[in-house]
Amino acid sequence: MRQGDMTEESSARHLGNRLAHASAAIDLQERRFSPAKLAALLAVSSEAGLEPAAVLAGTGLDVAAIANPFTLTSPHQFLTAARNVIQLRGKPDLGVKVGSRLHVSSYGMYGYALLCSEAMAQAFDAAVKYHQLANGMLEIRWIEQDGMASWVFPGHAASSRPGVDESLYHFLIEMQFAVHVTMIKDVMGAWCVPASAMFTRAEPPHAAALAEALECPLAFGQPQNALSYPAAWLSRAPQLANPITAAQMSAHCSRLLESFRWQAGITRRVFQELTRTPGRFPEIEQIAESLGMTSRTLRRKLEGEGTSYSDLLTSVRKALAVDYLTTTSLSTEDIGLALGFSDAVGFRHAFKRWTGRTPNEVRRDGGFPPLAT
Repeated sequence: MRQGDMTEESSARHLGNRLAHASAAIDLQERRFSPAKLAALLAVSSEAGLEPAAVLAGTGLDVAAIANPFTLTSPHQFLTAARNVIQLRGKPDLGVKVGSRLHVSSYGMYGYALLCSEAMAQAFDAAVKYHQLANGMLEIRWIEQDGMASWVFPGHAASSRPGVDESLYHFLIEMQFAVHVTMIKDVMGAWCVPASAMFTRAEPPHAAALAEALECPLAFGQPQNALSYPAAWLSRAPQLANPITAAQMSAHCSRLLESFRWQAGITRRVFQELTRTPGRFPEIEQIAESLGMTSRTLRRKLEGEGTSYSDLLTSVRKALAVDYLTTTSLSTEDIGLALGFSDAVGFRHAFKRWTGRTPNEVRRDGGFPPLAT
């Protein structure tokens, strides 16, 4: 392969990664989940004496919306509220307390599919297969190895959520551990507690509270985050196992997943139009026409999904700008023109507003801070 081809391939790969990060930020905004997780977070924070309005600041939600079972929420709204509580409360055991509140009944059809599974192994498989329905904050997977069936969760660097700092990551990982312990006991019975839990982090001050919630020995400073159960239990049947209902729930969850894929929100469709040809950004009127609606209707629909044409255009421009700065030798003037700015000064000002850094700083360091959520 020629050097030029390698450079072009590398540039395309970097651009794909940047746009994927922008796309992940868009996914965070899509409102399609019940308020169950936010309700658990609000309950824990209220017990700590925090005002609901302070917890929900920046989410666009209030207590009445959280109490309404038909409210649809986004991952972004949950993460925003979690950040608020972390900052307001400042205590480290928040994640495990919230996770312990999330029972299988908090997850609708997803939870019901786990309850009806024929065996523990099938429940584990269903949890992974339909995890997208659960408003999951981290990727999950399980492996069978050395006589153990272990749930493995990503480290901070491998976390797929953009804009998750260390404090929020620790909250999410501990919540995930507690959710698994709680739900597996709901499915299998109170007897079904893990054999061990391993964390990549150093031992925290609230290790005793973690051990009490997870009901197993803990190990810190490990190569991966893992929650392990004896593999011999995989063939055991859940308390409410029902093969017929399990098949029905599996089919229903599959249809829900399909609707997620094919009935993407307006936000996703506008993002796709903006990234169809990098460097060419159709006006909102053009996009609205291609989607069969007026620009006024499109603006209203985007607002209903918590975003705007301007926000989406900024996400795409930012992703492209960073890619050009870190993978090409184009001048800032040329990059600005490619992104639709009339001059380099306007581009520099916009870039500093987006990232808090100048184009020259990003080019020098070869990177930029995570996308904000």
